[in-house]
Amino acid sequence: MSKRIVILEDEKSTLELVETVLGEEGYDAIAINHYEPLEYLIDFAPELILLDVRLSGGYGHLLCKDLKANPITSHIPVILISGSANLEAIARECKADGFLSKPFTLESLISTVKQFDQKSE
Repeated sequence: MSKRIVILEDEKSTLELVETVLGEEGYDAIAINHYEPLEYLIDFAPELILLDVRLSGGYGHLLCKDLKANPITSHIPVILISGSANLEAIARECKADGFLSKPFTLESLISTVKQFDQKSE
């Protein structure tokens, strides 16, 4: 059974690319192009979340804080994605498990996802 990954990214071309690449790597990738409340994400039962810091209708780092504060979702690894210069500090502040700076290569995307995939086994 493939690992379920939720991708929250409001840049459509990035979202489609990440969804396609992860699907080709054998993951069950669920693409969402806007902010979604915590309850909505729980229903997907993701094993990893790729989360853009800036989303339409909300901020990814605040959603990350909510995910990490909730006992139901605190165990789910969250990787922040952004072009922000201070991404590492943002990730640390919201307790994200990792971060991926834009622009990123497909190799770094796959490597980062696999790193967290191996941790969950």
